[in-house]
Amino acid sequence: MTTTTAGIDVRLADAEDAFAVAALILRWDLAEGAPMRPGFIDEFADAWLADRASRPTWLAVQANGDPVGVVIASLVRKLPSLRRPATAWLHLASVYVAPELRGQGIGARLLESVVDWCPQHGVTRLQLNSADAATEFYRRAGFGAPAARFMQLHLASER
Repeated sequence: MTTTTAGIDVRLADAEDAFAVAALILRWDLAEGAPMRPGFIDEFADAWLADRASRPTWLAVQANGDPVGVVIASLVRKLPSLRRPATAWLHLASVYVAPELRGQGIGARLLESVVDWCPQHGVTRLQLNSADAATEFYRRAGFGAPAARFMQLHLASER
């Protein structure tokens, strides 16, 4: 599915988009102060391609082909059970829009595309870890605190 927002196409990424996805993640990482690593673009593209079946990804692309936003999700499917239907959920692992284009609805359009995709794939829940600066954006999109029974165990530094 492709949608357009002010000259920006939003669509599900395919294998040919590996380097565009990698370039956006590189841009984001560098903006957050991560040091450059030789070969990162190839490393990321190879890893994303190898894991693409469980990582649905959406791209926002300008008319000239420049990628300006991305959502990378991790798809988790429950195994069948006699007690409940087999369902799935998405963890939105990366949500990024180029800083110079924020506030123009691109992030909202990316999230809408994710939500539109979910019913056909048995996805019943979206989850994410929000940066403080993005919390209000996600609240406006309908995200809220998880159920009280949702728990986590941190095994290592998240950095």
